[in-house]
Amino acid sequence: MKNFILICISVALFFSCGICRKFTSDDRSTRKENSKTEKSESVTEESKSNTEEKKTTEKTEVTMHEFSKSDLPSGIDYTGSIVTGKRWSDKNGENILILTKTKVKEKRVKQYGTEDNILECELYGYHYVSTGGSYTLLWKVNDFVKDCMFDLTLDFIPGSLSITDLNDNGIAESTFLYKMCCRSDVSPSELKLMMHENDNKYALRGNMLIKVEGFTDGGNYKVDKSFDSAPDGFLDYAKSQWKEYRLETFK
Repeated sequence: MKNFILICISVALFFSCGICRKFTSDDRSTRKENSKTEKSESVTEESKSNTEEKKTTEKTEVTMHEFSKSDLPSGIDYTGSIVTGKRWSDKNGENILILTKTKVKEKRVKQYGTEDNILECELYGYHYVSTGGSYTLLWKVNDFVKDCMFDLTLDFIPGSLSITDLNDNGIAESTFLYKMCCRSDVSPSELKLMMHENDNKYALRGNMLIKVEGFTDGGNYKVDKSFDSAPDGFLDYAKSQWKEYRLETFK
């Protein structure tokens, strides 16, 4: 009987140890799998971080190049004489922007039984883009003063042509201002600001600010509806440019 009891105890201890070993083995395996999962997740996060960093590094920058009036590629057509321009590269390719103006023309016309001299002048803006060596016209602007019997003014504002990437998308915006009027007194010229991204145009229109012997007039503008759909920062920049270049002086 004692021998039988001893055999039963031995069998019970044998199975108990086997179960313990199984649980221990399962626990070790679980810890090992968890470790692999954590390591895999860590590698995935690191890979994701590296990919995002690579994308940021590979973002196309706007690079300015030297602009020369006398060294423009073939295919750049324009009217008038070049006043100023810019040249740069961005996500669209190589860009050339030129601002031109015609000479003031004088005509002799009969009006109300008398002959009078009338003046006219035009200005233009052209943006060309090249992606494979040939240039295509992206946009063109044209404005003019005609039938002017007094003093004609039509000029780009010196220094106002700027190239920016305000929304950091690798595509540059261009901005410039010009003034125009036909007047016989000291009154504000009409002032316009033109801003482009791709072929999207945004505009401010108003008049210049004059300050003469304590007298102040003008400087106001209206925001074109196109700015309603403009990216963030575009209107603020346009307003700052307007404020910087709105003052008109008389020689």
